[in-house]
Amino acid sequence: HEQNIDCGGGYVKLFPSGLDQTDMHGDSAYNVMFGPDICGPGTRKVHVIFAYKGKNLLTKKTISCKTDEATHLYTLIVNPDNTYEVQIDGEKEADGSLFDDFDFLPPKKIKDPAISKPTDWV
Repeated sequence: HEQNIDCGGGYVKLFPSGLDQTDMHGDSAYNVMFGPDICGPGTRKVHVIFAYKGKNLLTKKTISCKTDEATHLYTLIVNPDNTYEVQIDGEKEADGSLFDDFDFLPPKKIKDPAISKPTDWV
């Protein structure tokens, strides 16, 4: 790109059908947010965020974005079997399970070091 900026994003947000477009702003609720984010040397990643039950669920994976000055095509594919794939320029960068890579479901075990198995349990 001609600007050679070091801070910017190119997100796509999918909004719910009931969004009041006359009152749309940066904090408007969305269902999916996807795209690259570059801000200085510390933030250079692809965001994959799903809104679920009032929370924004970010992917647990770190997906690096392209940082050169060329134009790139970012693609998010969500499959009916609850898997997803992130492509950059048609090449797979990341994939996985929505259940493994996002916190849609509560953890199977509650991590509490103060709780232990009773000594009389076999």
